[in-house]
Amino acid sequence: MPRKCIVKVVLSKEQKEMLEELAQRLGISESETMRMALMDYAKALSLMEERVRRRSLSASSFDSKSIRSIT
Repeated sequence: MPRKCIVKVVLSKEQKEMLEELAQRLGISESETMRMALMDYAKALSLMEERVRRRSLSASSFDSKSIRSIT
């Protein structure tokens, strides 16, 4: 399992109640509910695709630099 970081989040009373209800309905922890909500939001903004593209571009850039330095 990937290593996880601890993040502190400040919620209003209404947001906390909503989080508790969502977690209960889903049958998962509040932390997992927050992680799912973050990932869904990132997908909605196409953030995940951008990160993957950036990583693949930087990896291919690294590979091409490595090849040039070897030859």
